[in-house]
Amino acid sequence: MPPMMRRLYPQMAPVYRTTGLALALFLVPGLAAAGPTLSGSFQADAYGTLELKTEGEHVSGRPLGDGVCRLNKQDPALEGDFEGSVLVARLTLCQTGELCPKQQTYTVLGFYNEEDQTLVAHVRLSKGCQAEAVQKSGRFVLMPVSRTGSAGGSGDAAEPDSKRGSRSEEAAKQALQRGNALYQQGKISEAMAQFRQSLEYDSSDSNWPAYLGRGSCLLKLGYVSPAIKDLEKARAVQPQHGPLLYVLGCAYAQKRDKSKALDSLRSAVNVGYELHASAESDPDLMRYLGSDQQFKELLKASREKSARGAAASGTPSP
Repeated sequence: MPPMMRRLYPQMAPVYRTTGLALALFLVPGLAAAGPTLSGSFQADAYGTLELKTEGEHVSGRPLGDGVCRLNKQDPALEGDFEGSVLVARLTLCQTGELCPKQQTYTVLGFYNEEDQTLVAHVRLSKGCQAEAVQKSGRFVLMPVSRTGSAGGSGDAAEPDSKRGSRSEEAAKQALQRGNALYQQGKISEAMAQFRQSLEYDSSDSNWPAYLGRGSCLLKLGYVSPAIKDLEKARAVQPQHGPLLYVLGCAYAQKRDKSKALDSLRSAVNVGYELHASAESDPDLMRYLGSDQQFKELLKASREKSARGAAASGTPSP
């Protein structure tokens, strides 16, 4: 968990297995397996220019020596492999700091945005180290030289508001897709970062799946209260979304708020969610609520409702 997250939520609950849900079932389709093909010159502000080359899913970048680091042009400064639009790579940086080596190679997770052809990664520097080539936030952005322009700008300021809005919506959608793909792979922290990025592009009600995604990740990581905040935000937009109501019920169960947990799970059953099926594969939820009589009644109601639906679907038409 990044240090920033630890500072924001110091009272972290234990990481439970509650809500073993397949987020792909109710978010968006996953990413295609094939990764992008990056070739040519890409620039990252003070870091300088990298000449990128992709072979299959493997990408490497050699420095051109025009940045602050003056790295050896013969050695790759960036090297890694794509999984869809996600790049797992090693990035060599120059840095300063009393106990820091002048050059250090970091493992980074990058994301390729097909819309603007940029590669964005986040670098977590070693404690006490600084790197002029990386933004203070740790953000590292590679942009095609053809888009940076002679003055280093991309010309976005001249775009009409409608076009910038469309670009933001598309960027939010792509981040949402990346988050969904990472969640399916069990990479919860990385998925949460993508859902957060999606919300940075578009925090409107229409992007409620990103709130659901981020809330689900937070719950998986044991951050119950912030998870509930995101999930409630999503429920305000989609009050009859069964899987969402189920996750929210699990969150309240972890918080030991039995009343709200049962209310949310009851709402899920009322809209047709098969609570009994999920509970069977959710030992933590059963541990929290399994002995509660109201919960048992909800499971019974869910089974009966499911049975009636199955019977109705198999009944010949008159």
